[in-house]
Amino acid sequence: MPRLRRAPRPASRLPQLLLLGQAVVGMLLGVVWWALTRRPGAWLVGEPVVTTDLTSYVARDGTFAVLGLVLGVVAGVVVLRHGRERPLLLLTAALCGALAGSLLAAGTGAALPPGDPTDPRHVSVTAWGVLLLWPFGLSGVVLLATLSTAVGDWVRAPRSRADDEDPVPESRA
Repeated sequence: MPRLRRAPRPASRLPQLLLLGQAVVGMLLGVVWWALTRRPGAWLVGEPVVTTDLTSYVARDGTFAVLGLVLGVVAGVVVLRHGRERPLLLLTAALCGALAGSLLAAGTGAALPPGDPTDPRHVSVTAWGVLLLWPFGLSGVVLLATLSTAVGDWVRAPRSRADDEDPVPESRA
């Protein structure tokens, strides 16, 4: 009689969910980014509204950077809360998902039509470094939380009697 396979536990699906979930969120981020920056308003570029190309590019890249950092922090918190069983697998899947989500967000925003039909420029990323802010935000949260936990454990660790003794015995002459 063939053995039936058990459904995987939810914790073992988390790396896959985090990888694919961030990719889907990346496409949604691309739509939100496109909607926010296709016609930058006064809240985005300042008052009075300056419509030079440079201001528009800075506003677009800055909006993408802030949205990516926020999503990176959220993903980092998810990794910290659920990364007890296989933390390296979860962190690797989360970082790959964050990079994929960031690339998909930029591609989705660039693929959507321009806000003004007479304007041939699409919403696009000009400073390619902002694509890395989502994975950097995620890894920064995990790094800081792990470092603070390690330092806290080190400070609270009781000192053993062997640490107090002189490590080099005196030679008898």
